[in-house]
Amino acid sequence: MIRLPLPVSTSPIEIDKLDESLCLYLCIHTSLIMRTTLDLPEELIKEAMRMTGAKTKSALIKEALEAQINRIKRKRLLSFKGKIDLDIDLDSLRNR
Repeated sequence: MIRLPLPVSTSPIEIDKLDESLCLYLCIHTSLIMRTTLDLPEELIKEAMRMTGAKTKSALIKEALEAQINRIKRKRLLSFKGKIDLDIDLDSLRNR
């Protein structure tokens, strides 16, 4: 049986007695969301939010991380240019 600690004044509650939706909420929110404190220049954040149209700082940071990851993936793919021999006849593929 898994127990969740509560404040000192109460005893732990058993998960099997919790509402199913609360269990799902606890599982999702404790494993997928990470709070982090960052020291970022305020003007940089304001300019980025203006340029991207992001409504929140969290959305801005998420968008920036996704864009950076995509750039890195594209660079890695480009590093294979000319290194892989696919032995493909492009003319036949293009029905020429």
